[in-house]
Amino acid sequence: MKKTIPAVLLLCCLLAVAGCIGTEQAAITPEYAATLAEAREIFGPDIPEPSYLPEGYVFENATCPPDGSVTLTYTGAAGDLRITKLSSPDAPCPGPTVSGDKEWIAQGDGILGQLVFDNDDRSEGSLWRLRWDWNDESFCMTGSLPWGEITKVAASVVRER
Repeated sequence: MKKTIPAVLLLCCLLAVAGCIGTEQAAITPEYAATLAEAREIFGPDIPEPSYLPEGYVFENATCPPDGSVTLTYTGAAGDLRITKLSSPDAPCPGPTVSGDKEWIAQGDGILGQLVFDNDDRSEGSLWRLRWDWNDESFCMTGSLPWGEITKVAASVVRER
């Protein structure tokens, strides 16, 4: 009898730990949409959908992590383009890490944003991140598009809002 009590306690502890791990895993798994129509249906009509994309870019998927941000991913010749509507102004940008000097840019539509080129490399195909606010909403965009295309896509995201 003495040997079964520790075994039962150990089994209960293992089951409790397994339950906690399973719960945490479910909490960090983002929701996923394979089409834009599905993304609008699952995440609502206020997804950060651009009205302009460079030639050859196609929708890949949409994700929504538990924090409520929504990211649309497009693929094209210059690599992936990720556009995110953040859940709050202080939420971090998802996706690849981009480190370098931040520079403020102003777009023709009055959008003020921070643009960071990875390792300050502005050559063709370099990774960059643009973060901006528009009408009490915050956005991030990450990709390798040429300079002129970055602002066109960003402006097309907020133009419809």
